[in-house]
Amino acid sequence: MAGSQQKKRKLSAQVVEDEDYQLRYERCAGIDVAKASGVVCTRLPAQRDGGRRVAVTETVAATVPAIAALAGRLAAAGVELVSMESTSDYWRVWFYVLEAHGLAVQLVNSAQARQLPGGRRPTTWTPSGWRG
Repeated sequence: MAGSQQKKRKLSAQVVEDEDYQLRYERCAGIDVAKASGVVCTRLPAQRDGGRRVAVTETVAATVPAIAALAGRLAAAGVELVSMESTSDYWRVWFYVLEAHGLAVQLVNSAQARQLPGGRRPTTWTPSGWRG
């Protein structure tokens, strides 16, 4: 059959169970970027053996000094990867400032980011440290 007459087959998504295809980060952060601020969730290992992982959320102003302070906290916590989602180009200042502080940063599609599984129990950042 000619190319235009041939039916196109839809390929369905498949789950790959092989561990080699799954990257895992013990220390990571996700940022939902908006115009005036960003909501940051940081996932860290358990503070004691047998404990639960720590999920910390905070709201950070979309200013260079506030983002730079966040970058310092994330770097001090040993964060290996920062994933951001943004519906506009508000992500740019976040990306450039975090990357300039030596963090690995990636921008993800918001539709795909919403599909990630798992509920989280958040804690908050205070000037005295992580609180939960």
